[in-house]
Amino acid sequence: MRTITVGRDDSCDIVINNSRVSRIHAQISQEGTGYLYRDSSSNGTRINGVTLNRGGERHVVVGDSVLLADAEALPWHKVQTLLPLDGAGDEIVYKNGTALIVFGYIFALMGGLLGVIFGLILATSTQVTNQRKVKKYTPSAVTNGWVIFTLALFSMFIQLIIMANL
Repeated sequence: MRTITVGRDDSCDIVINNSRVSRIHAQISQEGTGYLYRDSSSNGTRINGVTLNRGGERHVVVGDSVLLADAEALPWHKVQTLLPLDGAGDEIVYKNGTALIVFGYIFALMGGLLGVIFGLILATSTQVTNQRKVKKYTPSAVTNGWVIFTLALFSMFIQLIIMANL
């Protein structure tokens, strides 16, 4: 079983240049159709919102949210290049959603229902890859989707108040 290292040190297989990331932050090895992540850091790792401290290990799959020291996302494309999984399928390809973001903000500021719809599309759309559901858009596009959704609702509410007072 091959194992790779992730950390700040130049000797690591995946080098992360961030002072919060430990010199050798973690080891990752192939495990079935996924990976076994072992934390060896001082600042821990957050996997799908759950903190994993030094010495802890957890099974992860491509697309899981792995945040090193609450500072850097694990570069899945590098993990997949160094530790390809046999028969695991294609690498996850996220869409950036730029057009939806631009039009979403425009419609949200106008108080339109399309702002709500575009925001929800960005925030909740999923794709199936490696027999697993993952987000369709990049994490920043998902965040923008929730902002657009909230802004559109707020804008519609303000318009209702204005119209009620006319």
